Amino acid sequence: MTYYQDELDLLTHSEIRENNKIKFLPSGGESYAIRWKLLEAAQQSIHIATFSMMKDETTEKLEEILLRKLKQNVEVRIILDEIVNRSTFAGKMIRRLSKAGARVHQYNGLFEEWLPIPKKPFRHIMRNIKLKLKRHYHEKYMIIDGSEVILGGINWGDKYAFGGIKSFAWRDTDVYLQGSIVTDIQTQFLRDFTRYKIWDNRTSSQPSFYPDFAQQQTVLTAEKIQTDNPQYFPEQPAQAGDVAVRYVAHKPYDDNELTMTHAFLSLIEGAQESIYWGCHGVRPPKIYGEYLAAAVKRGVKVHLITNSKDSARSLMAKGLMGWMYQECTKYYRGLLGDGIHIYEWQLEGAFHSKNFLVDDKVASVGSYNLARGSTYHHSESNIFVYNDDFAQQVKQQFIKDFKDCKRVNLSEIESKLPKENAFDRPLHERDLMINAEMIPTSIQKELNKGEYKRILT
Repeated sequence: MTYYQDELDLLTHSEIRENNKIKFLPSGGESYAIRWKLLEAAQQSIHIATFSMMKDETTEKLEEILLRKLKQNVEVRIILDEIVNRSTFAGKMIRRLSKAGARVHQYNGLFEEWLPIPKKPFRHIMRNIKLKLKRHYHEKYMIIDGSEVILGGINWGDKYAFGGIKSFAWRDTDVYLQGSIVTDIQTQFLRDFTRYKIWDNRTSSQPSFYPDFAQQQTVLTAEKIQTDNPQYFPEQPAQAGDVAVRYVAHKPYDDNELTMTHAFLSLIEGAQESIYWGCHGVRPPKIYGEYLAAAVKRGVKVHLITNSKDSARSLMAKGLMGWMYQECTKYYRGLLGDGIHIYEWQLEGAFHSKNFLVDDKVASVGSYNLARGSTYHHSESNIFVYNDDFAQQVKQQFIKDFKDCKRVNLSEIESKLPKENAFDRPLHERDLMINAEMIPTSIQKELNKGEYKRILT
């Protein structure tokens, strides 16, 4: 079974790279132990992509190391989500790093894209409000000297760094990578950073609305990026390891494509025995609901891990005041009714890991959630690993995680569920971006009728 390798090459603009070393890091404690060593050892460049940085002990240590490395003439570049980092009060730290010479891009700035006001100001304002809430830079990885990478679901802060050490910390996952796959990740970081800096320095003649701006940009090829920036591409070890890895960058508003969504739909469609998937909140669009239901009908066992009502409270702003868990339960009736197994996390710290495993053969780790945000809007990064030993490590972690979960029984909770079934909601205009051959007939009929919500059109 190839699990649609050729198809994924085309749908995701990526390739499987051989000769990689990978280490599975299923806790913040394990990830940060390597992160600190890599940062201290950096000689030329530190490139960080992150959704958020907290204001706490962990980021104080990060700032101290980065400031010291800047004094040693090590280049520091950071891409982060601007609006989210306003809520973490990390602004002063970011400004200090910038003043010291770090090159920082803050994605989707709160005060960007409001001017000029067009002839329909109310529509313009409402569209921008929706996009500020939906369009986020959700990636989480770090590249050191173009040769080593940490990538996964873990941001910068105590609640991540103390995973597996302190009870309040979150259950999360990263991987450590060396080998040929690092070149792909480094290339994408430079492509993004170059594009975002052009946006930061845009002229009055360029579009003031980022989606329009992005569509006018010429996407830099990997060959040009690597040729123009040889200092970031040291020769990778000929045999770093024996693991085959695919890196997929998901850029809905940068590239106007849903590459990761295509990857996951293809893997679900190809599943023959089992699917394991975890994320902080299970809120799948209708197309995922139909793909997972179809898998169950084929005899595939589908297992999803998410947060309980209690553990969800440790997410951002008390789980956005309970909304996150309440919203998830609006999908439960449909998912459970279709034979999908849901397990709720029972420990104090939230479940934030985004591991995926199909047929004990192909595993994915990264930032992509089974939710509308990741499906349509967020910038994400994942690796897909084609290695039996790694797949078994991911499988064993799921088995371990199940012991800290409670399986949801529909008959026990149905009377307590919200009356609304989220799968009855209208589709989204961004469903039109999914490859036409992958859209189920029932969803295509709705799209043909124009029965979908709009933001950009």
